[in-house]
Amino acid sequence: MSFQLDQSQLAAVRFAAGNRFSIINGGAGCGKTTIIKEIVKTLRSNGKAVGLCAPTGKAAARLKEATGTPTATVHSLLGYDGAMYNEPPFPGKTIIIDESSMMDSCLLAEVVKREPERLILVGDQAQLTPVGAGQPFHDIIDFFPEHVRTLTTCYRNTEAVFKAASAIRRGEMPLLHDKSDNEVWDVYDSGEAEITQQVILEWVKKGVFNFETDIILAPKNGERNKETGLFPACTVNRLNEEIIKIVNPRSSAEARKFLPGDRVINTKNNPDKDIWNGTTGTVHAIDEDGKLWLRLDIPITDPNRPEEVKDLVLLNRDEQSHLSHAYALTVHKSQGSQYRQVCFVCLMRDRFILNRSLAYTAVTRTKQRCIVAGQVFALAQSMQREKSKQTVIQILAGKRG
Repeated sequence: MSFQLDQSQLAAVRFAAGNRFSIINGGAGCGKTTIIKEIVKTLRSNGKAVGLCAPTGKAAARLKEATGTPTATVHSLLGYDGAMYNEPPFPGKTIIIDESSMMDSCLLAEVVKREPERLILVGDQAQLTPVGAGQPFHDIIDFFPEHVRTLTTCYRNTEAVFKAASAIRRGEMPLLHDKSDNEVWDVYDSGEAEITQQVILEWVKKGVFNFETDIILAPKNGERNKETGLFPACTVNRLNEEIIKIVNPRSSAEARKFLPGDRVINTKNNPDKDIWNGTTGTVHAIDEDGKLWLRLDIPITDPNRPEEVKDLVLLNRDEQSHLSHAYALTVHKSQGSQYRQVCFVCLMRDRFILNRSLAYTAVTRTKQRCIVAGQVFALAQSMQREKSKQTVIQILAGKRG
């Protein structure tokens, strides 16, 4: 093992490599990816087979890039065909799952049923709980701490966004503005939804965002008003509609929902094309018969033929129905992704949705700059609200206690 590892990291590697089940928990900047690399190296040096995976395509691609090891989505690892998980048991293999806080109980159960020789979950307890049933990563940390090793040393503690995220993680209000060597953090008290939307759209017009690398995050998609026909201001759907008018406007004769150049996200698992719920890309071209060529942000690599990389996918009209515009996304949809720059919408209107985990997840999606736009008090209030979720593990753990 590398001498550069601190004591908590060394303990985590030894524990994970030496036990059948373990959780590695740590906040942003604590070296979780470094730990995964060391665990893989340790196990392979002992002749063990290792499979890396993550819940989303982007998270899997980032892990592959960081570790130099082939990485799959969890669905791909399990041989999901759209209806069934077809992969046979893998009792001779260690499975390492990054971004495990996103795993719901049903998906994790599919992994456990295949009886891996060793199962290692890596993630951050402060991030959002899964959209689906349960929150196994969070509950196991709370109720079965004997399986957990928590990383304690942070390597970005002088960086602006990291300091803000750490304050949010502790339930404290961060500074309104901060700048460090590599990161910028800004909170703008731009006002209520309509005014904040105008401010964001002005930033778009001025070229503040490059939507190939940047994202706007909002708490909710929004529902169209039956009378006005409009989505509420500063919701994902409304922001996407307004941003399209600026960055890729349509003529009155163009009735198609998507045009070349549009940023889009796939919202349903499509195993036939090897694209999954959360896969993002840019519309490359549209054929005369209406089929759409999607250029993926993360090219597809066949684990059995890693030399073959595909970044263009052809979608028929039915498959296109599961695409949505992706200049703005919900925080939940952004999980597992990293962006150069994030703009996070934070409004009192959404106070019943805003909570500490949502804010923390949003701001930790950024690599370089995070802008919080809206109402400062809404951000401050979200620090005090922690979302609760009742699960079977909690009930069983309570009976055990």
